[in-house]
Amino acid sequence: MTAPGVVVHVRRLTDAQEPEPALDALLSSLGGLESRVGRGDLVLLKPNFVAPFAHATTDLRFVDYFVSRIRDLGAIPVLGESSGFEFDTRATFKVLGVDEFAKSRQLDVVDFQDGAFTETDVGEGLPPVPIASIAFDAKLIVNLPILKGHTITRVTGAVKNLFGLVAREHRRYLHSHSLEPTIAAIARRLSPALHVVDARRQLQRAVFAESRPLGYALAGTDPFAVDHLGARLLGVDPAWVQHLADAPAYELHGDAIATLPPSSRQNSVRQRLHRALYSALYWADHAKHSMLGGGSVIYDLHWYLGIHPVMRDMSPEQAIEVARSCPVDAIDAGTRVIRRRECRSVRCLQCYREHPTLVRLGGLNRPRGGRIGA
Repeated sequence: MTAPGVVVHVRRLTDAQEPEPALDALLSSLGGLESRVGRGDLVLLKPNFVAPFAHATTDLRFVDYFVSRIRDLGAIPVLGESSGFEFDTRATFKVLGVDEFAKSRQLDVVDFQDGAFTETDVGEGLPPVPIASIAFDAKLIVNLPILKGHTITRVTGAVKNLFGLVAREHRRYLHSHSLEPTIAAIARRLSPALHVVDARRQLQRAVFAESRPLGYALAGTDPFAVDHLGARLLGVDPAWVQHLADAPAYELHGDAIATLPPSSRQNSVRQRLHRALYSALYWADHAKHSMLGGGSVIYDLHWYLGIHPVMRDMSPEQAIEVARSCPVDAIDAGTRVIRRRECRSVRCLQCYREHPTLVRLGGLNRPRGGRIGA
């Protein structure tokens, strides 16, 4: 039976279309912003800038749309984010063009890690969680994730995107300790919020994945209902997504969805082993840090076990061209080596995308055939 008032709004939207008309329609169907914020109110825009990959992160045009609408009401937009634990947030902002965008819009950008955190009781018998204090200062959170698969949670969307508000060290801990109950509890705690999900593309993983067309934008005030539909669009059975276990029944308003793909439980032996290994890496890193101190080894583990760029044989002139493509100056053109220390917390693969014949992908999890990104 459909729960009263729970609605997921759907609009068709492809990469070839400007997003503004679809966002206008979604915002109108949600009752607009004027009933939620007014002059002088702080509105936190929470995108997904998990890593320096444009195809796997929030389109700045979505951010720009809400900046304009919020300012039209005399409210104050602030953009806030903290990237995935294994990536550098400031480098991610630079590669994605966030800094230039914010400067051109005179928009304040907050790296949550530089601000204050509030130890928050999220209920449900879970330990307190340090959440960026600005989330509680804001009159409204506008949550702007994109729809993707995820190694541990199977789906990342509106619910998982709010996890970026948690202190980075605690995120490392939670990756191997009650991750899904905690992200669900955080999503219930952080209200009021509007959730607008970019589902124009289909990515089976959160960062290093090939992008395929999907063609929708989703919105709602209940993140669990929005993500329940998102899982179905990805072909993932929501019954096998732990944090969606209590998603309410909902109505669909807006554009019709022609065909939902067959649902998969995504629970093969290989997938279970992959999830277990991923969690174990974070558990071991947290244990090592707690007992011995020192820096995280997650960066190096992701370098070797995940994906990283490797230069092929090339001429000195070609090496100079490849080095120029690196936004963080991690390539030594003289030795034709990508410096791991500079690259490991970025791994933007810009050199690979611009020079695919001169740079290859390394790492145990590199794709066998096909390309990363769109």
